[in-house]
Amino acid sequence: MKTETQTVVKTIYRSEVIPEVETDYSDLAKILKWADANPYVWHIVTHNKSKVFGRILGSNSPDIILVRLRRFYEKILRPDVEIEGWRAHFALEHYKDKGFKGGLFQQWDDQYPRACLILDYTPETLEEVIDKFVEWCGKTHNTRRITINEEIVREYKN
Repeated sequence: MKTETQTVVKTIYRSEVIPEVETDYSDLAKILKWADANPYVWHIVTHNKSKVFGRILGSNSPDIILVRLRRFYEKILRPDVEIEGWRAHFALEHYKDKGFKGGLFQQWDDQYPRACLILDYTPETLEEVIDKFVEWCGKTHNTRRITINEEIVREYKN
């Protein structure tokens, strides 16, 4: 039998804002650097104010924070491709605004909820966010009303 001893050198990338969040993956290093340069990013992914990208039911362990951070960053890179990119940019732009919160948006026909999506919004941006939600829903169903957390926020007369 032969015995061999190896010494392994590992580079660790660590956030300067939340030092517990670290990785040895170089592709995640740029994400940590981006988050450290954008202080609201850390708030978005570690607090429950953003119902889309924040800590809702999950833990705030460093590994879980890194997962949420990576997801948020990946959505930021795709602003015009899908609703996810739009939601990420909206959260980053409006997180600091008064009244920022999130809720379950639902499209209703005459009887049933048809489409639903969790979106962040502020009182000042509510109409814009409802419009974006309606656009995302498309024309598949006859929209009679839109609700947020079961409260009617827009009705359509046909």
